[in-house]
Amino acid sequence: MKNFGLSLFIIIYLATIAAAATPQRLIRIDIPYHEIVYSLHDRFNLTILNATDKYVDALAADDLIKKITKAGFTVTVLAEDYSKLYPDLPQVIHTYAEVCSTMIALSQQYPTITKLETLGFSYSNRVILAIKVTDNPSLEEAEPEIRLVGAHHGNEKISTEVTLSFLKYLLENYDFNAQVADLVNNREIWIIPIFNPDGHVANSRYNGAGADLNRDYGYMWQSGTSAPWSQPETRHMQRHSNENNITLEYEYHSTDSYVNYLWDHHPKDPPDSQYIALISQEYADSTYGSPTTQLQKINGFDWYVARGSAQDACFGIWGGIGTTIETQYPTTQAKVDSICVANRRALMKMITRAGWGISGQVRDSLTQSPLLAMIQFTNPKRWPCYTDKTVGDFHKMVAPGNYTLTVSANGYQPKTFSVTVPDTGAVNIIAELIPDTTLNYYIQKIVWVRRDNSTGNYVNLTYTMDALGASDLTYYSLGVNGTIVFEADPPIRNYPGADFTIIEGDLTPENYTVALSNDWRATWFSYPTTSGTASFDLATVNMDSARYLRIIDASGSPSTDPYAGFDLDAIVYRQSISSILEPDIRYHNLTITDMLIYPNPARSHINIKYHIPNTEKHNPIIKIYDITGKKINEFKNIENTNLGNWILDISKLTAGVYFIGIEWQQKTIRQKIVKKQ
Repeated sequence: MKNFGLSLFIIIYLATIAAAATPQRLIRIDIPYHEIVYSLHDRFNLTILNATDKYVDALAADDLIKKITKAGFTVTVLAEDYSKLYPDLPQVIHTYAEVCSTMIALSQQYPTITKLETLGFSYSNRVILAIKVTDNPSLEEAEPEIRLVGAHHGNEKISTEVTLSFLKYLLENYDFNAQVADLVNNREIWIIPIFNPDGHVANSRYNGAGADLNRDYGYMWQSGTSAPWSQPETRHMQRHSNENNITLEYEYHSTDSYVNYLWDHHPKDPPDSQYIALISQEYADSTYGSPTTQLQKINGFDWYVARGSAQDACFGIWGGIGTTIETQYPTTQAKVDSICVANRRALMKMITRAGWGISGQVRDSLTQSPLLAMIQFTNPKRWPCYTDKTVGDFHKMVAPGNYTLTVSANGYQPKTFSVTVPDTGAVNIIAELIPDTTLNYYIQKIVWVRRDNSTGNYVNLTYTMDALGASDLTYYSLGVNGTIVFEADPPIRNYPGADFTIIEGDLTPENYTVALSNDWRATWFSYPTTSGTASFDLATVNMDSARYLRIIDASGSPSTDPYAGFDLDAIVYRQSISSILEPDIRYHNLTITDMLIYPNPARSHINIKYHIPNTEKHNPIIKIYDITGKKINEFKNIENTNLGNWILDISKLTAGVYFIGIEWQQKTIRQKIVKKQ
């Protein structure tokens, strides 16, 4: 990320040559019922613009139209050249150069509350400008971050007007409007009016390479572009998301009148869906005024399937709530103005809400340095989020109620909190994590993921979040030939013996391949195909360290299986010569499986769940030892069952480190626990 000076910006005015775009026709495909939408998408890899119960509007060249017609569908051409479909633009619509000039002028006029930055350059080397609005723009503060993005599709230019109008409103009213001042002082608001400058200049949906940027993001990408994160524009956004902890994002488009909430790629809603639908309805309710401005909420997949979308990546990879706003395409200045005002009302309400829920800061207990940490929600289950690596803050938008969350950072003892979220505002926690060099490290971050839905069944029932962090008996099924790429932070290093272990989530070993790299877009070094829980040595692939890890399913599972593909529970790795991979203890003798001890650390009670195969004699005994090996207590399974579910009272133990041992048939498995004050 670089500051963008005025002298460099002169280049923009010399770089506004129209980007070439492949002409495509706007077609309407008649369908007997809505579910046909999904098979159309998967079968023909269509770019769908709208879907109803009776028809699908899509973009297609002549060769694809022939294939669709040959398959038995009735196709009507609505426009011979989609790029020329829209009527003459009203004068109020800004050109790319005008938008850039306006952003420069505003940053110079309001230097105390803005910071103009270069997100990066487009495929055709046009600059993508972003402006940060906050009271201390040169600092990174512990505040919720909001991002507004216009013109993913360059010809949907009302999206630029909505974001640019809101930018002007914030700056011009900061000194006069108490609500505006409060938001600017307590939020960091990123505004990107033109994300696709090549398409904006050429009046094209696509960027200069002919790619649909809203199909290029790395979460559940399929084949809309050449590869996930294949375009420079989306890689700039990926970097921006890694550098900034986005709590709430709106991406603006123009096809219909919808607040389109996630998922776009799959019918199984995330655990946060009830709250996401609620705030989507609130946004829609705020766009009252006329049929031109009024929006309705709609689930993305229920409308039509889209793989590799911005909103799915915002949530699936980083944990921020991303939503797509689809407005009408206005043909008069009055309609442009009314759409901008209606969305401004909604944004003021939603940016206020971005500070509600659970906020916190995560620090090193000794140095007070901010930590990059993952926040996992266990009761009720919610999608994880992350701290800002510079400040160590996080902000999770959730409904009022009681929540249990665990804060974990590699190299530190995790901490679990129970909090009550108020009706308005946020509950705040300070998590001071204790350094612990004896602990193993865990993979906590996804780079990209692909799960094949080519059969149109969409039956997979698992979440990617269940492959992150420590082993917990929940898992993500990759799907047939599915791929997932992770980032290890810090990198996996080569020590004598096994360096990392991949943990299978269920009792049926399935095949997969593993590869390592230090550049996820370049060369990968692969291990032979393996199955089930397995440990790996970096020396095998002649690497000293690896930052990225890729797993590809090779199970051959039937695609109709809801848990098809390799079932990934966790990836654990070492960070010292002396450390021992925890799964080597957890799976000792490979006969006791599915053991879970939680919460850990704990204050008063711990839960122990385990499963012993029916073929074994059981009657296990649970023993508690202190750190010297002295037995503190023991408990027998009086129910004589191979399924254990115990709740142990540890409230009388003094704070410290203990070991829980499960012993049966002259076999033992032990796990470390931490008793808190």
